[in-house]
Formats: sequence, structure tokens, C-alpha cells
Amino acid sequence: MSFRFNFSNASDVSLNDNNGIAPEIPPIAPPVPHAATSPRLHTLEELVSTLPQNISYNTLTISNASKPIHIPRRELYDVRMQLMAEDDDLPIDSTIILASQSTKNSRIDKEKERTALLSFINGNEDVRPGVYEGGLKSWECSVDLVQYLSSRADILHNCNPLKILELGCGTSLPSLYLFQQALQPAAAGAYTLHLADYNYSVLRLVTLPNVFLSWVLATSPHLLTLPNGDLDVTAELKYYFLSSLQSANISVGFISGAWGDEMLSLLSSKPHPQNGNGYDLVLGSETIYEPRTMGEFTKVLLGALGPRGRGLVSAKRIYFGVGGSVGGFIDIVKKREGGGWDVREVETVGREKGGVGGVILEVKKVDELGEM
Repeated sequence: MSFRFNFSNASDVSLNDNNGIAPEIPPIAPPVPHAATSPRLHTLEELVSTLPQNISYNTLTISNASKPIHIPRRELYDVRMQLMAEDDDLPIDSTIILASQSTKNSRIDKEKERTALLSFINGNEDVRPGVYEGGLKSWECSVDLVQYLSSRADILHNCNPLKILELGCGTSLPSLYLFQQALQPAAAGAYTLHLADYNYSVLRLVTLPNVFLSWVLATSPHLLTLPNGDLDVTAELKYYFLSSLQSANISVGFISGAWGDEMLSLLSSKPHPQNGNGYDLVLGSETIYEPRTMGEFTKVLLGALGPRGRGLVSAKRIYFGVGGSVGGFIDIVKKREGGGWDVREVETVGREKGGVGGVILEVKKVDELGEM
């Protein structure tokens, strides 16, 4: 069963002028479990090799107390054009083509994947549980989290090196903001950024292109014409992208697949100099909208945090028709085996014209002395 959130604007950013964000979503049947959602690591070099020769983009401008924040993002119509022009021998996204639907014919399966993705891009479905989790579009609470992060300069400066994970990243607005800050000349230290989304297609079609665009904005802004335009992606520019990140001691990696124990195993494969296998900051936006996945999300969030790490979860207080809620998430955190977790509201976001309010939650581990 699929469903759509009740937004009036079906464009890339699922924000609308009326902020009408109280969805009326029918009950969702849980998907049949299958092995195709097993998580996988993807290197930056792997995804850079899939970049198209040209990226059309628009710029999302987010208000801030000091100065506006500009985040260029790939246009969805540009993703549509890439899908229609792609060769059939490219890797197939196993999360889109379930094992039970595969014909074992790469050409036919690629066409089925293309058809499904085009349906999501065209706005026919916002989410198809267990198949596509909405990552092609930007969602309202991710903007809330960008605004909150912009008010917390200490997050980037109080920990060196800094290791960041965004779960359910999609277009990855919060991570893009932090990535832009890490690219500033005044930034010092090593940064690791891991971006996780259920769908490999989302990572290669929007997440990585958006990371690339933010890098261009921070390092070679003359190549972009704001608020929108086209960027030629040359071999030289891709080489400079990879080499400059290496020189700046910035590492970017990607994870596709479902939340759960397997993902935790992947995330712990590269120890942190200070936090062991843990992350200093784990982000999530609109990731608790459904009870079906809330427990697994919480497991990965808490399991990925280092001893002094913090989680920031941006969500609506309640997701009507789906069942997820801030209260439900807090209950899961507090009932985790072993306890020792503190979760609190650090920001409340109002909405105009009766929209459902947003909340940003901070999750930290309480040490043996009861300190956070």
C-alpha cells in the first residue's frame, strides 16, 4: 500500500505557502520482509562516478538570525531526465526492485525501477513502505533542523575530529549545512560525514549531487548562478572535488538500506579517534512518522552515538493517519534496555495557519554520575 502526505505543493521541497502539513494518511499495511534491504556502504568515489555531465539546480534559501543560508539542490525534473536517458546496464536499486518482483532480467528490472522512480518523482506517491521512503523530496522538519544547527556554532567547534551521521538523509539539508561550514577557511580539524538513506537511488540521484553542489558553492561559487542554473560536471571538476576534500581532511561516505543491527555493524566498522565506534552527532528529520520503523530508527540512533555524542531528531508532534509521534519516540528511548538516556525538547517550531507544530529533540547518554 502506498500513500501521499497532504501537501499542496508537489515540487522538490515539500513545503507549501500555507504550511498545511497535517497529513490525512490511510492505514499502512506493513511490507513483507525481504533480504533486499540489507544495508551497504558506498564510497564517495563510487557515487561520484555516477554523476551526470550536467546538473540543473535550484537554491533553497533558509532564513537565519545572522544571514540567509543558501543550499543548492538538484532539480527533480533533472533527475527525471537522467532516469529516462540512462543505460539499462547500470546497477539496479534492490530496494526499489524487491526480490519477489525481480525478473532476473537486468533490462526489464531496470525499466521497472525507472518506472517506479518516475512515479515517485511525479508526485504519485510520497512513500511506499518498504520500497521507497520519501528521500527524493525535501521535508519541512529538515529545514527546521538547519535553522537550529545554524544557531549552534558550538556543535562544529567543540569537538575535533567531528564525526556526523544523518539517518534517512534524502536531500540531506542539515548535513549540507554542516558540510558547507566544514568547508569554510576558518574551519579546522577532521570531519567525517556519513549519509544514510533507505534507497541507493536517492543517494546517487539527489544526495551526492547535492553534496557536490554545496562543495561548488563553498569553494567555487562563480560556477553557480543563484538561485538556479546548470552546472557542467567535468572530469576535472570531479577530480578537484575528491582531491580537495582529501586535502581538507573531510571524509564523506554513504549507506543504503534498512535501519537495524546490520546497519549498526556497518557504522561501527571504522573507529573514531575519541568516541571509539561512536558518532559525535547523529541527525534525523521526519524519521519517526511511522511506528513500524520507529524502533529500528531508535536502535540505530542510540547505538551509533559515542559516549559524549548527541542525537538531534526533528519531527512533527504527531503524524496524523500514520501513527508516529514525538511522544511515541520518547517512550521508546526511555524504555530502551539498560536505560541511561536523556531526551528533551531543545526547540519548538510553530506553524502558520493551523499546521502541525515541529519539535527538535536532543538525545544524550547519561553517565554513571547522572551527568549528560
